[in-house]
Amino acid sequence: MKYIKKGKEPQSLIAKRNTQGSIYESPEKDWQDELLKDQGHICAYCMGRISLERKNGKPCIEIEHYLSRKLHPRLDLRWKNMIGVCNGQLGLEAHCDKTKGKENNKGIFIKGKANGEVKLNILNPLAINKSERIITYSTSGEILPNTKDEDLSQKITEDLNCILNLNDKNLKLARKQVIDLAKENLKRNNPTGTWTVKEIEKEIEIWNNQKDGKYKPFCQAAIWYLGWLRDKPVHKS
Repeated sequence: MKYIKKGKEPQSLIAKRNTQGSIYESPEKDWQDELLKDQGHICAYCMGRISLERKNGKPCIEIEHYLSRKLHPRLDLRWKNMIGVCNGQLGLEAHCDKTKGKENNKGIFIKGKANGEVKLNILNPLAINKSERIITYSTSGEILPNTKDEDLSQKITEDLNCILNLNDKNLKLARKQVIDLAKENLKRNNPTGTWTVKEIEKEIEIWNNQKDGKYKPFCQAAIWYLGWLRDKPVHKS
């Protein structure tokens, strides 16, 4: 999950909101365009690629209301409540805003985002302290809580594994492949076997920047790995 800094609100959304009786009915192209621009063409939750390219009869981007329309109908046309997400299906299991829910580690079933009545406990890609600063990764591609507070860790784990299903095996594999790619790029660009902080930070900058307005899919996993490598006593994989 990568922090999203919201850009300028589309004029058509302002006009619609100011029209008496208007409600959210379907995404409009200029709204999708602005979300893609804001997010560098990656999903607000899983960081997979999103685009206007059509697959299975619909674009590879959907508009998600962070606070659901069902629980917060007055926010249905608020730009700050809209984020761009993927279609929620990388493998057989749904993820992001399409998941139905799962049991937590105490055997309690936690409803998924698709329910329309679920609010995430903590995670929020619109707040840096509730997104990339509060999670970490493993070299296997798993997303984990980044806190020593047990209660907070439990809530983040429920968000990750139950409400959003972001540790689905296919997503974990995709993140691991990105971590492996970051490692290979570092070795190819700096073939000494042991790297300086400056060399690693140069690779981090590549993953942290957009190219043609796009972030690399799952970029935060690579950034985490390179940062972990940089902070080791010996900068060697």
